[in-house]
Amino acid sequence: MRDITINDILKMIIAHIKLIIIVSVIAALGAYIYADNFIPKRYSSSSMICIKYIGTTEGTTGEDTKFSSGTINPSTSLADHCAVIFTYSEEMREIIPGGYTVTIRPVNESNVLSIAVSGRDGQVCADTANAIRNAAPVVFDKYYSGGEAVPFGYAASVPGQHSSPDETRYALIGFVAGLIISVLISIIIEIIDTTIKPGDDLFKSYSVPVFAEIVDFDSDTSAKKKGGARRS
Repeated sequence: MRDITINDILKMIIAHIKLIIIVSVIAALGAYIYADNFIPKRYSSSSMICIKYIGTTEGTTGEDTKFSSGTINPSTSLADHCAVIFTYSEEMREIIPGGYTVTIRPVNESNVLSIAVSGRDGQVCADTANAIRNAAPVVFDKYYSGGEAVPFGYAASVPGQHSSPDETRYALIGFVAGLIISVLISIIIEIIDTTIKPGDDLFKSYSVPVFAEIVDFDSDTSAKKKGGARRS
């Protein structure tokens, strides 16, 4: 078996460039259609609340912690505690419908909490985010004293389009996969092809330079006769 150089591989790819392009485009289109029609769509909506606190926490870390009232960034620990309470408290769990995911976390290490809800229905996501936003003051009062949780910014709105799946990303992955597979197929086709091609193939196989080529007149004449028979 002769050695294959990078130049040989490039020639193999060029020889099958149409196949490579067609397979890659079909793979990309197939991945896009699959993502758009067979993967369940999920939507996401979010709202925010602001924690204002002065006093001591009750049973959150085992130590009392004091915070100043009305400041935007008094402590990241308070926001972290509230995020956990708002996520796992019984009052909040009753609001969250089955099959929906709720993520509550501080925004930029401040005491502003982002409430993100994702699921299969955009309207339900927005309604749930707003319900958690509205219930936050009551839940906060249950666990803390001397402060308040207040709605912050705009209420959650119904998303105009789904957040996942990303059809473009699937199409790109399909295109790359199709490109790799088609290139490998093209190289394998050339490698298993044992026919001797004119020109450089003879020199690479036998290390003998080619000075001239003899035309197979019988094959050429037979092909012309067949072509003439088809045209008559």
